[in-house]
Amino acid sequence: MELRQLVYAEAVARHRHFTRAAEELHVAQSALSHQIRRLEAELGTELFERTSRRVVPTEAGEAVAARARRVLSEVEGVRGELDELRGLVRGRVAIGALLPAGGIEVTTLLARFTHSYPGIEVRLREGTAADMLEMLETDQLDVAFSLIHAELPDGAEGIEVSEEQVVVAFPPGTAPRKRWVAVPDLVDVPLATPRSGSAIKRTTDELFEAAGEEMRVSLESGDPYLIRCLASDGFGPAVLPASITRRPGPPVDTRPLRPAIRLPVYLLWRRDRHRSTAAAAFVDFVRDEAGRARA
Repeated sequence: MELRQLVYAEAVARHRHFTRAAEELHVAQSALSHQIRRLEAELGTELFERTSRRVVPTEAGEAVAARARRVLSEVEGVRGELDELRGLVRGRVAIGALLPAGGIEVTTLLARFTHSYPGIEVRLREGTAADMLEMLETDQLDVAFSLIHAELPDGAEGIEVSEEQVVVAFPPGTAPRKRWVAVPDLVDVPLATPRSGSAIKRTTDELFEAAGEEMRVSLESGDPYLIRCLASDGFGPAVLPASITRRPGPPVDTRPLRPAIRLPVYLLWRRDRHRSTAAAAFVDFVRDEAGRARA
């Protein structure tokens, strides 16, 4: 078994696609497929079910991919420690991005980080709070920005970097005259919302449940900017993070919820996972940025 075979197997399992995995790794698809077949022959089992349209990891494939992520993380850690001994900061960090993230401009922060550490390659993944936690657990991410619905998940550590408020965005000129809205104002109103698994959707559901009502959902999406566009164009009111409504873009009228929903934004990592030099540099960088933002 060769290290590159584990790299190839992990990429195929993550992308569920041979071509996209080959493009990410900058190798020919035929070479990648050949190495996967060699690994399957050595292990004596199929790792992927192949059809004309998709590639699905078998149970054995999922197990190999999960183990490969741990092995590759340790290899990256060795390289990082050796670079550190030589006074270099190089490597790769996989970051889960929550966009937006309260008062933290993740895109601006990442740009400043890459300028400060040109030797570190950044891999970015997006998703809901639930996606971030799952990718941390399965070693697909080193760190992740996430809204925290209640307490920090078991096994996770992190630093609070900001706070996000939840608001209702209305098409221009249609918002209620009062400065806030509560559940009784929204009972019969279909709302566009972030998709299930997001901290915003969960806390808003709980707000309605506490009032003995069920939220009517007109649409769910993982793209908050798309939801803002829909609200602006007259699709109807939407539940959104306040920070997305403050950015330049299609106009909406916003009202905070009462009682207010404010969720902390954390940068998270797994307590039991070795943190590479590159990941540690990113954590320290974010900690400094968050400290300056609060000052």
